[in-house]
Amino acid sequence: MILAHPQKCVACHLCEGACSFKHETAFQPARTRIFVHDFVDEAVYLPLACFHCSDAPCLSNCPTYAISRDPATGQVAVNDDRCIGCKMCLVACPFSVMGFHTAKNVSQNCDLCGGDPQCVKICTYDALEYADIEPVEWMVRMDAAERPAAAAGRGS
Repeated sequence: MILAHPQKCVACHLCEGACSFKHETAFQPARTRIFVHDFVDEAVYLPLACFHCSDAPCLSNCPTYAISRDPATGQVAVNDDRCIGCKMCLVACPFSVMGFHTAKNVSQNCDLCGGDPQCVKICTYDALEYADIEPVEWMVRMDAAERPAAAAGRGS
């Protein structure tokens, strides 16, 4: 999966451009598979892409079985030929990173560019990292990392 380091992200959106160019051969932010969420008031920018979750709610909620998991890589993928555009996967995704290609009327998610994510390559600020880790494990690590910092802030 692609890990985000929000403390390094400057919201340049180059990752979105690289993604859309790789998949659409055009710079079309509306057709990206990675999304930078801007929390301007907090000065936090969070790029997110599909986590390829082990329980994959998008997969289990697809009525046409258009979403499957590659047994070798664990990657979750949408089969455009089977997708009916119902968007149940978008509703089911706990991270809101399943996208929708309006021109094709199909859902889409990050395919990790076949193991060479262009968003990670273009990110000059190292805010993105390609790693083999489960999202829940990542969130537990982030919570643990933030706890000492929060406790230190209360003591002053």
